[in-house]
Amino acid sequence: MVLRDLRLLTAILAMMIVIDALWTPVILLWATIFPAAYQGLILPAATSVDIAAMVFKIATMILFCVWIYIAGGNLIQADVEDLDFTPASRIWWFIVPIACWFKPFQGMRELWNASRGILPYDTNENLVAAWWALWLISGMVAWFSGAIAGANGSNLTGLWVSSAVDIALCVVAIMLIRGIAQGQRTLDGSNLSEVFA
Repeated sequence: MVLRDLRLLTAILAMMIVIDALWTPVILLWATIFPAAYQGLILPAATSVDIAAMVFKIATMILFCVWIYIAGGNLIQADVEDLDFTPASRIWWFIVPIACWFKPFQGMRELWNASRGILPYDTNENLVAAWWALWLISGMVAWFSGAIAGANGSNLTGLWVSSAVDIALCVVAIMLIRGIAQGQRTLDGSNLSEVFA
Protein backbone atom coordinates (compact mmCIF):
# COMPACT_ATOMS: atom_id res chain seq x y z
CA MET A 1 0.00 0.00 0.00
CA VAL A 2 1.53 3.26 -1.17
CA LEU A 3 -0.33 6.41 -0.24
CA ARG A 4 0.36 9.64 -2.06
CA ASP A 5 1.65 12.43 0.15
CA LEU A 6 -0.59 15.48 -0.12
CA ARG A 7 1.75 18.01 1.54
CA LEU A 8 3.21 19.63 -1.58
CA LEU A 9 -0.06 19.57 -3.52
CA THR A 10 -1.85 20.99 -0.46
CA ALA A 11 0.68 23.83 -0.21
CA ILE A 12 0.32 24.68 -3.92
CA LEU A 13 -3.47 24.51 -3.72
CA ALA A 14 -3.50 26.70 -0.59
CA MET A 15 -1.41 29.35 -2.38
CA MET A 16 -3.75 29.26 -5.37
CA ILE A 17 -6.81 29.57 -3.11
CA VAL A 18 -5.27 32.62 -1.40
CA ILE A 19 -4.41 34.30 -4.71
CA ASP A 20 -7.90 33.59 -6.05
CA ALA A 21 -9.53 35.04 -2.91
CA LEU A 22 -7.34 38.17 -2.81
CA TRP A 23 -7.49 39.05 -6.50
CA THR A 24 -10.60 41.25 -6.33
CA PRO A 25 -9.94 42.95 -2.97
CA VAL A 26 -6.43 43.95 -4.10
CA ILE A 27 -7.84 45.54 -7.25
CA LEU A 28 -10.58 47.26 -5.22
CA LEU A 29 -8.01 48.60 -2.75
CA TRP A 30 -5.85 49.79 -5.65
CA ALA A 31 -8.85 51.66 -7.08
CA THR A 32 -9.59 53.24 -3.69
CA ILE A 33 -6.04 54.21 -2.72
CA PHE A 34 -4.63 55.10 -6.15
CA PRO A 35 -7.61 56.13 -8.29
CA ALA A 36 -5.52 57.86 -10.98
CA ALA A 37 -3.20 54.87 -11.38
CA TYR A 38 -6.22 52.57 -11.41
CA GLN A 39 -7.83 54.63 -14.17
CA GLY A 40 -4.63 54.65 -16.20
CA LEU A 41 -3.35 51.09 -15.68
CA ILE A 42 -6.12 48.71 -14.64
CA LEU A 43 -9.24 49.99 -16.41
CA PRO A 44 -7.73 49.88 -19.92
CA ALA A 45 -6.79 46.23 -19.30
CA ALA A 46 -10.01 45.30 -17.46
CA THR A 47 -11.04 42.64 -19.97
CA SER A 48 -7.60 41.01 -19.88
CA VAL A 49 -7.56 41.14 -16.07
CA ASP A 50 -11.02 39.55 -15.91
CA ILE A 51 -9.98 36.79 -18.33
CA ALA A 52 -6.79 36.13 -16.35
CA ALA A 53 -8.81 35.95 -13.12
CA MET A 54 -11.27 33.50 -14.68
CA VAL A 55 -8.50 31.30 -16.08
CA PHE A 56 -6.78 31.27 -12.68
CA LYS A 57 -10.06 30.42 -10.92
CA ILE A 58 -10.64 27.51 -13.32
CA ALA A 59 -7.06 26.29 -12.79
CA THR A 60 -7.62 26.45 -9.01
CA MET A 61 -10.86 24.48 -9.33
CA ILE A 62 -9.15 21.84 -11.47
CA LEU A 63 -6.32 21.49 -8.97
CA PHE A 64 -8.86 21.23 -6.15
CA CYS A 65 -10.56 18.38 -8.04
CA VAL A 66 -7.20 16.65 -8.53
CA TRP A 67 -6.51 17.06 -4.82
CA ILE A 68 -9.91 15.59 -3.89
CA TYR A 69 -9.35 12.66 -6.27
CA ILE A 70 -5.91 11.86 -4.86
CA ALA A 71 -7.12 12.18 -1.25
CA GLY A 72 -10.04 9.85 -2.05
CA GLY A 73 -7.65 7.43 -3.74
CA ASN A 74 -5.54 7.38 -0.59
CA LEU A 75 -8.56 6.15 1.35
CA ILE A 76 -8.96 3.29 -1.13
CA GLN A 77 -5.23 2.48 -0.96
CA ALA A 78 -5.41 2.45 2.84
CA ASP A 79 -8.27 -0.10 2.65
CA VAL A 80 -10.72 2.22 4.42
CA GLU A 81 -14.00 0.34 4.35
CA ASP A 82 -17.66 1.31 3.97
CA LEU A 83 -17.08 4.45 1.89
CA ASP A 84 -20.16 5.77 0.11
CA PHE A 85 -18.16 7.87 -2.38
CA THR A 86 -15.49 6.94 -4.90
CA PRO A 87 -12.66 9.41 -5.57
CA ALA A 88 -14.34 10.43 -8.84
CA SER A 89 -17.86 10.75 -7.40
CA ARG A 90 -16.63 13.30 -4.87
CA ILE A 91 -15.87 15.48 -7.89
CA TRP A 92 -18.71 14.85 -10.31
CA TRP A 93 -21.41 15.46 -7.69
CA PHE A 94 -20.42 19.14 -7.92
CA ILE A 95 -21.99 19.33 -11.41
CA VAL A 96 -25.11 17.17 -10.97
CA PRO A 97 -28.21 19.42 -10.85
CA ILE A 98 -30.09 19.49 -7.53
CA ALA A 99 -27.71 16.97 -5.93
CA CYS A 100 -24.89 19.56 -6.19
CA TRP A 101 -26.50 21.36 -3.25
CA PHE A 102 -25.80 18.54 -0.78
CA LYS A 103 -23.81 15.61 -2.24
CA PRO A 104 -20.43 17.40 -2.43
CA PHE A 105 -20.82 18.28 1.25
CA GLN A 106 -21.48 14.63 2.08
CA GLY A 107 -18.47 13.53 0.01
CA MET A 108 -16.13 16.01 1.69
CA ARG A 109 -17.51 15.14 5.12
CA GLU A 110 -16.77 11.48 4.44
CA LEU A 111 -13.28 12.38 3.17
CA TRP A 112 -12.61 14.47 6.29
CA ASN A 113 -13.92 11.85 8.73
CA ALA A 114 -12.34 8.83 7.04
CA SER A 115 -8.99 10.61 6.75
CA ARG A 116 -9.05 11.47 10.43
CA GLY A 117 -10.44 8.14 11.69
CA ILE A 118 -13.80 9.55 12.80
CA LEU A 119 -16.62 7.00 12.80
CA PRO A 120 -19.28 6.98 11.52
CA TYR A 121 -18.22 8.80 8.38
CA ASP A 122 -21.46 10.76 8.24
CA THR A 123 -20.75 12.44 11.59
CA ASN A 124 -21.20 16.17 11.13
CA GLU A 125 -18.03 18.22 11.48
CA ASN A 126 -18.25 21.97 12.01
CA LEU A 127 -15.31 22.78 9.74
CA VAL A 128 -16.77 20.85 6.80
CA ALA A 129 -20.20 22.42 7.40
CA ALA A 130 -18.65 25.90 7.56
CA TRP A 131 -16.73 25.25 4.32
CA TRP A 132 -19.87 24.08 2.54
CA ALA A 133 -22.01 26.96 3.82
CA LEU A 134 -19.39 29.49 2.71
CA TRP A 135 -19.04 27.71 -0.65
CA LEU A 136 -22.77 28.06 -1.29
CA ILE A 137 -22.94 31.63 0.04
CA SER A 138 -19.95 32.62 -2.09
CA GLY A 139 -21.65 31.35 -5.23
CA MET A 140 -24.93 33.09 -4.41
CA VAL A 141 -23.29 36.39 -3.48
CA ALA A 142 -21.20 36.32 -6.67
CA TRP A 143 -24.33 35.65 -8.72
CA PHE A 144 -26.33 38.44 -7.03
CA SER A 145 -23.37 40.83 -7.29
CA GLY A 146 -23.04 40.08 -11.00
CA ALA A 147 -26.78 40.50 -11.57
CA ILE A 148 -26.83 43.84 -9.75
CA ALA A 149 -23.66 45.03 -11.51
CA GLY A 150 -25.22 44.11 -14.85
CA ALA A 151 -28.33 46.11 -14.07
CA ASN A 152 -26.57 49.16 -12.59
CA GLY A 153 -23.34 49.14 -14.59
CA SER A 154 -21.20 48.67 -11.46
CA ASN A 155 -21.58 47.42 -7.91
CA LEU A 156 -18.59 48.03 -5.65
CA THR A 157 -20.52 47.13 -2.51
CA GLY A 158 -21.41 43.76 -4.00
CA LEU A 159 -17.78 43.17 -4.95
CA TRP A 160 -16.61 44.01 -1.41
CA VAL A 161 -19.22 41.65 0.11
CA SER A 162 -18.30 38.92 -2.35
CA SER A 163 -14.61 39.43 -1.53
CA ALA A 164 -15.26 39.20 2.21
CA VAL A 165 -17.11 35.91 1.76
CA ASP A 166 -14.35 34.62 -0.54
CA ILE A 167 -11.68 35.46 2.04
CA ALA A 168 -13.61 33.64 4.77
CA LEU A 169 -14.06 30.68 2.40
CA CYS A 170 -10.34 30.78 1.64
CA VAL A 171 -9.41 30.48 5.33
CA VAL A 172 -11.83 27.63 5.97
CA ALA A 173 -10.91 25.78 2.75
CA ILE A 174 -7.23 25.88 3.66
CA MET A 175 -7.99 24.58 7.15
CA LEU A 176 -10.06 21.80 5.56
CA ILE A 177 -7.46 20.62 3.04
CA ARG A 178 -4.64 20.85 5.58
CA GLY A 179 -6.69 18.86 8.11
CA ILE A 180 -7.42 16.12 5.59
CA ALA A 181 -3.80 16.00 4.41
CA GLN A 182 -2.58 15.84 8.00
CA GLY A 183 -5.04 13.05 8.84
CA GLN A 184 -3.97 11.05 5.80
CA ARG A 185 -0.33 11.01 6.91
CA THR A 186 -1.28 8.43 9.53
CA LEU A 187 -3.56 6.24 7.38
CA ASP A 188 -0.93 3.57 6.79
CA GLY A 189 0.78 3.94 10.15
CA SER A 190 4.06 5.14 8.65
CA ASN A 191 5.54 8.20 7.00
CA LEU A 192 4.36 8.68 3.45
CA SER A 193 6.74 9.02 0.53
CA GLU A 194 6.72 12.31 -1.32
CA VAL A 195 5.05 11.84 -4.69
CA PHE A 196 4.88 15.44 -5.91
CA ALA A 197 8.60 16.16 -5.54
